[in-house]
Amino acid sequence: MVISIVNKIYSILNTRTMMMLVGLVFSGFYLKDAYGYIDPGSGSVVIQMIIGALVGIGITIKLYWYKFKERFMRSNRKNEEPQN
Repeated sequence: MVISIVNKIYSILNTRTMMMLVGLVFSGFYLKDAYGYIDPGSGSVVIQMIIGALVGIGITIKLYWYKFKERFMRSNRKNEEPQN
């Protein structure tokens, strides 16, 4: 009995929450005018984000390149056993 009541309350809240979210999303499409502008500092922030993303990608590639290279170097060392 208690579980069915909790499930009903949860489904009602869940349905209402979803309806509110959908309403908020679609209400943004009906704006007539925004009257906004792009601040001069916004361009520098965008450039900083692009540079940061490129540096992050470069470091990630470098990290995985060294791991990839180390794996092949280990396999080559195993194949080249010393001959006595």
